[in-house]
Amino acid sequence: MPRLVICALLCALLMPSVRSEPLTIDEAIDPSGMLSASLSPDGKHVAAILYNGTNHGLVLIDAETLETKKLVEGRYATTSRWRYHKSPRGVSWAANDVLLVDYGLEAEALSLTGKRLMGVGERVMKAVDPVKDPGKVLVSRDVDGGDLSLCDIRAVKCKSFSTPSGKPIKWALDRKGNLRAVTLMNSAFFKDVTTITNWYRPSERGEWTKLAEFKITDDYWVPVYVPDEPDTLVINSRFGRDTYALFNYDVKQLKQTDMLAGHPAQDIVSWDGIDREAFDYVVTSGMLPQQVWFDAAWRRMQLQVDALLPKRFNVLSGDPKTVVLIESAGDVDPGSWYLFDIAKKRLVILGRKQAELDREKLRPMEVIAYPTPDGLTIPAYLTRPERPAGPAPLVVLIHGGPIARDAWYFDADVQIIASQGYLVLQPQFRGSAGFGRKFEEAGYRQWGRAMQDDITAGVEHLVKQGIADPDRVCIVGASYGGYAALWGLVKTPHLYKCGVSFAGVTDVAHMYTDWSDRSFNKVSRQMMMHRIGDKNLGAEFFDPVSPLKHAAKIQSPVLLMHGEEDERVPISHGKKMREALEQYGKTVTWLAFEEEGHGLVYVKNQYKYYVTLLDFLSKHIGPKPPVAPVHSVSGQ
Repeated sequence: MPRLVICALLCALLMPSVRSEPLTIDEAIDPSGMLSASLSPDGKHVAAILYNGTNHGLVLIDAETLETKKLVEGRYATTSRWRYHKSPRGVSWAANDVLLVDYGLEAEALSLTGKRLMGVGERVMKAVDPVKDPGKVLVSRDVDGGDLSLCDIRAVKCKSFSTPSGKPIKWALDRKGNLRAVTLMNSAFFKDVTTITNWYRPSERGEWTKLAEFKITDDYWVPVYVPDEPDTLVINSRFGRDTYALFNYDVKQLKQTDMLAGHPAQDIVSWDGIDREAFDYVVTSGMLPQQVWFDAAWRRMQLQVDALLPKRFNVLSGDPKTVVLIESAGDVDPGSWYLFDIAKKRLVILGRKQAELDREKLRPMEVIAYPTPDGLTIPAYLTRPERPAGPAPLVVLIHGGPIARDAWYFDADVQIIASQGYLVLQPQFRGSAGFGRKFEEAGYRQWGRAMQDDITAGVEHLVKQGIADPDRVCIVGASYGGYAALWGLVKTPHLYKCGVSFAGVTDVAHMYTDWSDRSFNKVSRQMMMHRIGDKNLGAEFFDPVSPLKHAAKIQSPVLLMHGEEDERVPISHGKKMREALEQYGKTVTWLAFEEEGHGLVYVKNQYKYYVTLLDFLSKHIGPKPPVAPVHSVSGQ
């Protein structure tokens, strides 16, 4: 890559800017900009989805001239079941001249002029091979029913695949696009018993053979691809190891054989090129994600791009000999897309997510680790405010799930809080996903117990290191994180000067009867019994770790926030906690959001949330720099 091109881009991206005011709420939550981009197989066009603050649109960009034309703009439409705003949410390629567009409730194929070629069902799964078998795509024509179909856009027809009884949750094709392996889920009618079965057939019209059967709570493997090699299946599995890797599976001997790609401490979470003689790449899920190339030309290109755009996760696609599309994102960049023309030695930026956001105002997320009293090592992200004077006030930000995790990407919560002078700690406590089976299972049935102790250890570590001010610590979280915030106030009242719970569970036993989408779902009920605890244990097991049952012990001020239409953690959890705190004369602030569920969709409510949160933090763990001027956002 020529020095001139590198210098020009580095000067534009990396030149220091004069910092004036801290990040505003408006900047951090502004949703406008480029949301996604996809390069055509021949490298001649880029399809991109844009959002202007009120509507989504699909545009086509000429890779040579960079001319842009609008193909689709969001509009209201009616399906057989309801009326909704039909706006593009995902785009991919079935061929050089065929786009696949997802609208959330339906999907369709378009020409490069925006002409509708055909509807392909409710959701696009993947194109078979846009180069070798153009126009063919795997879709789901009925997501709830578990239908899988192969649509041929050229012939304007679809055919449904027949499978054994059950709902397909994973599947594998051969290189011709035939469904050859499938993972099915079956639930018993009158009781909570769900099984997972893996099936295989030797040809397109061959008989299905069951390879394996598991309980829903087992650590089961899933099919990925059916290679040309007879009696062989490629699977994603962590059988016999701690992290997920890709293996060959012998369908005759019914056993996992050679490992094709794996990492000792990180899961393999995505891949491409598996239908060729070797992989093109795999992506790992460490605290800093990584795209690992097996092709020498792509490896060289990745090194060049990573040097040019350092401290970013740079995802490459296209052809390293002609045109490469770069999606660059990370802790201080929500996402930027670049197009590199190899022959012309030209690198241009196509668009940015949250285009009006000043990236220079964002604070980097550091990766740290700390020990627990029982010998585990907990990974965490630490975001420091600009120029902290001595030990800084600390906000402990707890992720939901709890079998989920934080990631090294732009996080509005983190950036808004850090911009006001606070440290932000994001502990990946035991039970978090992505750090191996043993680490995840160490969190089973540990709500309020060892999981909470991991959070406590993180606070104590930062205090001991002289990084955090022990007299100015607040614990904040949503969903499970909201539960952990409240329980932290109960279990370690000396540690926190305040607590914030958004949509948090307050009574663990109530989760099994709270009219949520979990308590009415057989699979969710079984997973709760396995991971959280047997509901038949009742008060004996759950009451000792339920914030609602210990409201009298809370000493610090509490901010409770909840969506009125939350189906995951119904607002009854929040209301009961508010009533209990008020009954015991505790300091509690309550905020309910109309027309919101288990999260905040509308920008006006996000704005209100952050203003309320910052005011609460300022009051209880300040002092801090003054909040920069913000402007009310309306219309969303």
